[in-house]
Amino acid sequence: MGGTSVRTFERQHVRLAWAARTDVGKVRRLNEDSLIAEPGLFAVADGMGGHAAGDVASRLVVEHLQSLSDQVPLPLEAVGELVSVVNATVREHAHVAGTGGMGTTLVAAMLVDNAGAESIVVVNVGDSRCYVHDADGFRVLTHDHSVVQELVDAGAISAEEARSHPERNVVTRAIGADDHVVPDYVVLECAANQRLLLCSDGVSGQLDEAVLGDVLAGAPDAAQAVEAIIGRVLEGRAPDNATAIVVDVTWSPALLGDIDATGPRPQDDPEITGPRSRFVPASPPEHGDSATALITAVPGGRPSEDGPDGEVTVPTPIFEVPQ
Repeated sequence: MGGTSVRTFERQHVRLAWAARTDVGKVRRLNEDSLIAEPGLFAVADGMGGHAAGDVASRLVVEHLQSLSDQVPLPLEAVGELVSVVNATVREHAHVAGTGGMGTTLVAAMLVDNAGAESIVVVNVGDSRCYVHDADGFRVLTHDHSVVQELVDAGAISAEEARSHPERNVVTRAIGADDHVVPDYVVLECAANQRLLLCSDGVSGQLDEAVLGDVLAGAPDAAQAVEAIIGRVLEGRAPDNATAIVVDVTWSPALLGDIDATGPRPQDDPEITGPRSRFVPASPPEHGDSATALITAVPGGRPSEDGPDGEVTVPTPIFEVPQ
């Protein structure tokens, strides 16, 4: 309890200040959440599969991310390969260990070199989330890959009903669940006074967005925000592991208002509200023939579910096994 401190990292165009905390909660005996909070590299992985499975899956993902820490800002190749690499690692470990049903969610925010410009890219698989608070208010950047989210999207249930739905812990995508996993990518637009929250569903499932927004808006620094969030969870039932990372992002004044600093927008639809479910090739930037920006998604709505050959894919539910 307590003792969370703020760490900082500064480059020419961006300054990051962050804090992180995880707690096993009041019900479970094992913490299957794993996190990494290193300069320019932040992630929460929420393991699934019970004892000796979920905690291992989430740890394997974080260990791979840790191996990339000396490459920050990450090259696009590393970001593009991230989910496929960790998915293969988790599946291979499960095969060798004979552990069925091993899997993990992932939400990560990474500082990347996006065609010569530094950007923060958010990657997610499953129902761990990334929120942002800035001058435009508080909102979720990611889109849950879950049964209840699909029901909400279809208008079958409300967001409030989703919080108590019997299948609220069922995800439709997870690392380790299948041979191929399609992540979502969101490029964080360059704006003043940005505060990010990355968390497992042990946080987002227990605290209303109004509460989370108030904490992010009112906490003096990232450490106090993290302590307040985990503290609020522990004031309740806390039936699940709870993990939160808060990152304050300060861009150079020279970059504010310059959308090119976060990567080119898609050219075919100026009103696009992404995120795209895969990398989308873009036109080469004017400053170089060899550097091509691959990440062009922007925050917004529902990701595409088209398969690699254009067919519509039907997600298979993956059940989170309680301990």
